[in-house]
Parts: sequence; C-alpha cells; structure tokens
Amino acid sequence: MRRRFSLICIVLFVSINAFGQEKIIDEIVAVVGDEIVLFSDIQIQKNQILQQGYSGALSDCDVLGEILFEKLLLNQAKIDSVEVTDDMVNVELEKRLNVFIRQIGSTEKLEEYYGKSIREIREEFFDVLKDQILVQRMQGTIADGLNVTPQDVNEFYNSIPHDSLPFINASVELAQIVKYPEVSREEIERVRNRLREFKLQVEGGKEEFETLAALYSEDPGSAAKGGNLGMQSRGTWVPEFDAIAFNLKDGEISAPFKSDYGWHLMQMIERRGEMYNANHILLIPKTSSLELTQSRNELDSIRNLLVRDSISFAFAATKYSDDERSKNQNGMMVNNAKGSTIFEMNELDPTVFMAIDTLKLGEISKAFYFQSDDRKQGYRIIKLVSETEPHRANLKDDYQALQSMAAHKLSTENMEKWVEQKISDTYIKLNVEYQNCDFDYPWLKPDEASKIK
Repeated sequence: MRRRFSLICIVLFVSINAFGQEKIIDEIVAVVGDEIVLFSDIQIQKNQILQQGYSGALSDCDVLGEILFEKLLLNQAKIDSVEVTDDMVNVELEKRLNVFIRQIGSTEKLEEYYGKSIREIREEFFDVLKDQILVQRMQGTIADGLNVTPQDVNEFYNSIPHDSLPFINASVELAQIVKYPEVSREEIERVRNRLREFKLQVEGGKEEFETLAALYSEDPGSAAKGGNLGMQSRGTWVPEFDAIAFNLKDGEISAPFKSDYGWHLMQMIERRGEMYNANHILLIPKTSSLELTQSRNELDSIRNLLVRDSISFAFAATKYSDDERSKNQNGMMVNNAKGSTIFEMNELDPTVFMAIDTLKLGEISKAFYFQSDDRKQGYRIIKLVSETEPHRANLKDDYQALQSMAAHKLSTENMEKWVEQKISDTYIKLNVEYQNCDFDYPWLKPDEASKIK
C-alpha cells in the first residue's frame, strides 16, 4: 500500500511562517529532472502534515518520497507544456485567500499574521500555487481516458475474498414531487420597493450599504460581513450575479434583480479582469400560509392519483414537480455528495428520514413541509423506490459502489505504472543521506547512486 499524504491539497498558507524564527541550514537533497528538493522543503512539508492533524509515525524519508512524486509530475507537466495561465492561478489564489481571511477574521489580521502586505502575500504564494495546479493538471492528464468496464468491476469484485468485502450500510433510493407556492405580485413588489429604498438611502448618503446589509440581508453567509462577497471569479456565483457585476462601475449600485434565491441589490467594490468584489443585500419574498396550504392541497390531489395508480410517479414528477433536477430524472433524488441516487440512512435530512421511516417499498409519503437549499418554502411527497439492509457488498445491490472502488484501484495502478516508467526516463539524483530510505518507488537507480555536492 503506497502512502499518500496529499501534500498538494494541504492549505497553502501554513508554509510561509512554518518555522517562525527558527534557522535552517539549507541544502539540495534531491534533483528530479529540472526540479530541485531542498532540505527546508522536507521540513516545511513535514510541519504542514503534522499541523493538519496527522498522528502516525512520520520520517523525513516518508515526506521526501511524497515530494519526489510531486516533483516528477511537475517536471513532466513542464515538458508536456501543460497549460496553467496566470488568470487560473489568480482565481484559485483569491479563493484560498478569501477562505483564510474568513477564518482569521479580516485582511488586516492576515497581514498582521504574516507580517506582510496582501500584495506581498499574493506574490509569495503565486509560484507555489502555480506548481500545485500544474501537478494536479498532470495527474488529471494521466487519468484521462481510463474507462471502467463491467468486466473490470466483475474482476475487481471476484478478486476480493468474501470475508474481506466492504460492509455496506443500510441505504435507500427515493423519488420526490415538489411544489413551491406562487409568491404574490404584491409581495414581490414590496421586496423590490424595499431594495429601491436601500439604493436611494446609500446614494443619498443617508446610510452605508454595509450597515443595511448587516441589518436586513437574508443571506446568512454575507450579512455579518456587511454583505461582502469577497474577490471571486466569474462563474463563482449564480449567472445573474455575473450579468449584473460586469455591467457595474466601481462604487455603483445595481437596480433590484432576481435570482433563484430571491431579490438582490449589488454594490460593486472592485473589478479586476474576470474577477470582482461586491457587496450585496438579499431579500426573500415571503409566502403566506394560504399559499402554502394550496401547495399542500395540490400535492395531496396528486398523491391520491398515484395511490389509485391513475398515473405513474415518473409521469407525475415530470409534469407537476417544481424541482428542476429531480423532475428531469423521473423524480429520482440525487445524493450530491456521491453523484448517485443512493443515500445511506445517516445522509438523509431528518425531515426526509421521518417521512420514509414507516414506508414500505413502493409506498408514498404524505405531503410534508420543507425548505430547499436556497431557502424556498414548499411541500413534497417522497416515494421509497428501493432499500437495502446492512450487508456485505454484492454486484446486484452495490454495483455503483463497486464500480467506484474498481475505478480507484485501476487509477492507482495506472499511476504507479506511469511513475515507474517516468523514473526510468528522468534524471534523478539523491543526497547520500537519503539513499537508504525505504521509498515506495525506486527513486534511487542502482547505476546512478551518488552524493549531490
């Protein structure tokens, strides 16, 4: 079993001050093609792994093996001219910076933590992050075209002794029909007028946009920050945001506009190429209890038709459901975490679990209230399509899971073959102090063992 610490996925921002004021006498310990590995690289990476909570035994040899693996990928990426543009790096850099700023509290605190300006932090991280992205792209290139056939899945399954087959938790497949009540025109106009008032107050100098956002915005992710979204790239937010943002000048405030989440007001702070930083206020039109009751009654009528077998669930979902994703799949609910229709019981929303707890296979729940991920209020009914008890994996019930496992195994084997082939074709030197390391790969070629001076 080859050990992987996933160094390329470790948070980038640990490294700059990883050792504080500690002095390290540096030297080159390895060369892979045109890439070098320094003693300090090993110590910084080792420190990062430990800071991420790794509790196993960890030697310099373990870490060096991982760095050599990444340097081999990086060297080949440059040989193959794998493309990573500065814009790609800047977009990813801003995402990571925004995450870290949220964690630490503010840009000023980030600058204080590193003792550098935000510009200097960007400059120091840029090349490191570009190399990380090149490594990831190279890994993706190696994996391209790897297809897992039914024969591969069968061979993988048959290669595992029965008592070593993975234990599969109880799981279900579900289908749903969703109804959201229509919001009245009067309510929509009330929300739009409220946003227009906010715009006039800010433009008239009576209020700060950030104050209004903190007081009234219904976006829990940004309200506490005065509505600030942070510097993000085109495509990060819903399309309506991009359409508005790239038509605003710095400091300008938009007219009220609609998305699936509700109605928004946007204030442009700064636009930089394909990236922008903006503040926004979200107001969500409210549905009345009468409108919600009408949605529930409509679902009750649909359920009655289904129970009497007057129509099929797939037909009813396609024709009547307001959930765009599931209605186009005959009502089947998708587990976003896995990209499949299978949910383990502990992955279900509590309201869904309660709704199906007493259902028999093929039965349909009564209509029950819920809120969608974008905070829409509505009702839905759910059909129990399939269920499995806890069991050892088998091809009939767990094909998707076994296919994923087989794909992982083939991908790992493919990568190992690639690495061993590239090692034989690539100039590699190791410092004599590391030539006795027990590496997973044959980094030290018998005819090339020599000390780096």
